[in-house]
Amino acid sequence: MQSRLLANLILLAVIAILAAVAIIKPGKKEVAPPPLLAIDAHTLTHVILQNRETLHFEKQDGQWRLTAPFAARLNQTRVSQLLDVANATSAAQYPLKADELAQFGLNPPQATLTLGDKVLQFGSTDPLKMRRYVRIGDTLHLVDDNFFHHLTAAATDYVDKRLLPEGAKIREIQLPGLRAVKSAEGKWIAEPAADLGTDLAELASVWATSRAIDVKQMDPSAAGDIIRIGLAEAEPIEFVILKTVPELLLGRRDLGLQYELTRETSRELLNQPKPMAPPPGGQDYPEGQQGEEDAGEHEESGEPEDEGHDEDRE
Repeated sequence: MQSRLLANLILLAVIAILAAVAIIKPGKKEVAPPPLLAIDAHTLTHVILQNRETLHFEKQDGQWRLTAPFAARLNQTRVSQLLDVANATSAAQYPLKADELAQFGLNPPQATLTLGDKVLQFGSTDPLKMRRYVRIGDTLHLVDDNFFHHLTAAATDYVDKRLLPEGAKIREIQLPGLRAVKSAEGKWIAEPAADLGTDLAELASVWATSRAIDVKQMDPSAAGDIIRIGLAEAEPIEFVILKTVPELLLGRRDLGLQYELTRETSRELLNQPKPMAPPPGGQDYPEGQQGEEDAGEHEESGEPEDEGHDEDRE
């Protein structure tokens, strides 16, 4: 009896070992699903993205630039994320016929990405797992849909939001009512000379590092006061003050773009004093000081108080 029980236990152990071997399959590596395209992003020099508009990206001196529908510096990280779409895992592939394009949202495609001589067309999503249909040649791919926002983005979404080129060395700042020049000895001098209560080197640093919260195309007919930033290594850059409240809008006529800055950043860029803190306990401001900030902003905008707020909200 005991010998039979022992034999059964040994048999069960052998079966368990064989089952484990069958599952694990030692020595056999699991094959990873292929990417949409096997490309080397470093060798690419020209990329086209077509959605509501046609965007042309060209690599110049190792940096991606937008060349159409207008010319501008680009956010290099954002472009890298776009190129990384080619590395999306192709979960399934099927042969595709020309008369099947419409049922997959590919006639016309919702977006087209051209990487060198390779073309990827993006359609709708499947109703079960919400994976995106992608056409490459005569093959239909299914991929997880976690990148489509890059393919539908406007050209301005790819533009570098920095006001000045990276590493810009400022030698002159001309604002309304202020001109600051950096001497050969590296000292900032204000013209006209005055006690500004502002560190001019800090003002230059703010201009060199500030980024917009949004970039849009500029109305070519817009006008305003001029800001001029002189650079040591390039031609001066001019901005047009399009609006100061509720947020600062600066235009670049040479690029046809406008940059929106936060209120706090605008105060620093325009060398304006910080607003007074409200008196403790809800007390009134000293006579002549209450509402200075709001009054100053309306004077800058040139608009009546009520009408200016309504227009800005629009």
